[in-house]
Amino acid sequence: MRESYVIIYVIGAIIAAMIIGMSVVFLIKAIKRAKAIGMDKKSITETVKNSAIFSIVPSIPIVVGIGIMMPYLGLAIPWIRLTVIGALQYEVSAAFAAGAMSNTATTAQIVTAIIVMTLSIISGPLFNAIFYKKFQNKLASIQEKNKHKMDSITGALLAGMLAGIISALIVGGAFGVGAPITDTSGITTYGEITLITLSTSIVIMLVCGAIMILGKQKWIESYALPISILGSLLVALAFVPVFAA
Repeated sequence: MRESYVIIYVIGAIIAAMIIGMSVVFLIKAIKRAKAIGMDKKSITETVKNSAIFSIVPSIPIVVGIGIMMPYLGLAIPWIRLTVIGALQYEVSAAFAAGAMSNTATTAQIVTAIIVMTLSIISGPLFNAIFYKKFQNKLASIQEKNKHKMDSITGALLAGMLAGIISALIVGGAFGVGAPITDTSGITTYGEITLITLSTSIVIMLVCGAIMILGKQKWIESYALPISILGSLLVALAFVPVFAA
């Protein structure tokens, strides 16, 4: 694993402390606001608990991502990067594209990857800071005047996005059946596992939906996504030795 200097750990600790500090501040503000509008303590506690669950479970792949990048970028850089904002697949892709995910990567390649992974993401927050308020007001105006049209557009965009993601998984899995793909980092993807994982997540969500609707267990709505993610991960881990043998 590449060396991470003390100064980088210090920077990482400062950034992590800032993120935690902002989270605590907004949590306190949110609780005060909830009390101000008349929400009871039970509802507030339930909301905080559900939010915590939805924050922790999706973080599991991020921890895995840190483990993937550690041998090539050290511990501190992936830790800093994935603490703030972004998604695992984008960071790994950026590091691969810059040539840093290799045991023979040069210092220039590693620095390039770090710049791509850090400076590039600033565009999103900058856009929000400068233009989001005007953008939000414009959207609110359009929503007020053309609610039906906006609902149709939003629904179409969401359906298109989901169709694209699911199609990519199905096609990628289908073409990978019997022909595992190994990337430059040595990670092998099995089409069979992709399809099994996708099917498992769908089945789990359907079962949770049936329990919620037919069994009138409303509480499971908050846990359906985490259960689906964890169940799919466990099934994928169980099948890796089968296809890797």
